[in-house]
Amino acid sequence: MSSFLCGGDYQGHFSRACDARYITFMSTGTGPAKYRCAQCDQPESSCDCEKFCCLCQAVTNIRVSDDGLMYCEDCRKACDYKTSE
Repeated sequence: MSSFLCGGDYQGHFSRACDARYITFMSTGTGPAKYRCAQCDQPESSCDCEKFCCLCQAVTNIRVSDDGLMYCEDCRKACDYKTSE
């Protein structure tokens, strides 16, 4: 079992040396300001999903919000949703 551990810590806890490497491997590769579409899990710039507001069904000024869903500008303002840019 010790071959799976980076250090010899009790109960398989990772040593500090492994933390940075683990976080790098688990990173999505995008910055914290890039929100992803909830349907295709792509950044907004490469999302090919049909774009419409999930609240009012509008099709103009649609952006992916911080929760991964798409909203029009009016609904984003009313609900205080944030976009990546």
